[in-house]
Order: sequence, then C-alpha cells, then structure tokens
Amino acid sequence: MKKIKIKILPVVFVLAVASVIAAAVMIYNMLEESNNPLLTSKPDIVLPNFVGITEEQAKSDKNFSFEVEYVYNDEYEENVIISQKPKAPRSVKQNSTVKLKVSKGTMVSEMPAVLMESRGLAEQKLNEIGVHIYFQKEENSEMPAGLVIRTEPEAGTLVTSGEMVTVYISTPEKIKNGVVPDIMGKDISEARRMIVKSRFKMNIINVESPEQPGTVVWYAHGAGAQLPIGTQIDIHVSAGPDYDD
Repeated sequence: MKKIKIKILPVVFVLAVASVIAAAVMIYNMLEESNNPLLTSKPDIVLPNFVGITEEQAKSDKNFSFEVEYVYNDEYEENVIISQKPKAPRSVKQNSTVKLKVSKGTMVSEMPAVLMESRGLAEQKLNEIGVHIYFQKEENSEMPAGLVIRTEPEAGTLVTSGEMVTVYISTPEKIKNGVVPDIMGKDISEARRMIVKSRFKMNIINVESPEQPGTVVWYAHGAGAQLPIGTQIDIHVSAGPDYDD
C-alpha cells in the first residue's frame, strides 16, 4: 500500500501570508482613522476662523468634525462661536476635529445673599453667576474684619453675567484724631457750633466770672490739641460775677 504524503508546509505558508496581510490592513485602517499627519493620506487644508459665526454655519463645513461646549457669555449672542481650538489660520488634515465654545447668551440670575460671609465664600458664590466683582473695604466697628457688610446691588436683585457688583468688606475702624478749635472768649452758642463741627463732645460747666454771661472763660486741652474724635471737652462758661452754684 502506498503512503499518502500530505503537503503541510505550503498550507502553513499560505495561512501565515494571509495573517500578515490582514494585520497590515487593520493597522492601515487604524492609522487612517487616527488623523496622524505623518501617516495619513488625507490632504492638508487651511483651517478657517469660526469665531463670530453661528454653530450651524460652522457645521456646514464638511471638511471638519466638531466637539462643542456651551458656555454663558455676555459678549456674544446665543449660538455664536466665541473660541476654537486649534486657532485659525493654520494647516490641518481634512476631517480633523475642531473644539468649539458656543455662547449660551447672557445669564440672568438672582443676586445671592452673602452678608456676614467671608470674602472667599462671597467670591465663590458670585463667580457662579458670572458677574464681575469689585471689593471695597469699609471701616466698621460692629462687624469682625474680613466679612461682607453689604453689596450693591442688594441680595435678591436680578443681575446679568458680566455685570459689575460691589462687595463691601469690613475693616477695623481706625481711631481718628481731631483738632480742638480756639473757643476762648466765644459765646457758648458759637463755641458749641465749633466743637460739634470738630466732632467732639461738650461738658459745659457754669462758673462765676466777671466776663459776659455765656462767654467761654476756660476749656480743657486748649486750642490746637489733637484728640480722638468723640472726646468730651470740659468747658467753663461765665455765669456772671454773682453766680452761686
């Protein structure tokens, strides 16, 4: 009986070649889809500027694919492109992906209540509604330093993104000095006006004196003295020569 010889080697060779071809095709397709500028056969084209046109107008250009992010913006109308990546003009491969930011228009929100909150927390809440913030320090003796005293506009007011709001932050009240005016020989009415204008308090003491009644004959500290505003000043006022307390 003759033995049948099976030719195994040619079959293995054919299978190996087929596997190599299949792998090569797969790799080629992957490189095609990757948009790798060194390996793709897609042509180079000029990327136009899409900023300032609508999303629909941009997407009418079939040379590109798009990824879109929608954001509030007070400078661009709704559905208008405010930025793109990559920026134009430049050469890119056809069918490249362009990332667009598209305006959702102006956001209208209610001014949040931030009274008695820290500057950082107030800033965080206001950033969420897209307003511009101006912080103004204001002396306040009743509230701890660094907290919000008030806002303009007030909480509950409708504001738009991009609008300027003012936040007043408490700072310790500084002790200010005033200058004692020269009231010697003045009538008490005139002396009172001068003392009040200088933001001091008065303690009037009537005394016996040969001077015209109602005339200042002495006062504490003297003219030109610098004292903390609100200091009480003793003032001796003539009650006439026959005054008996």
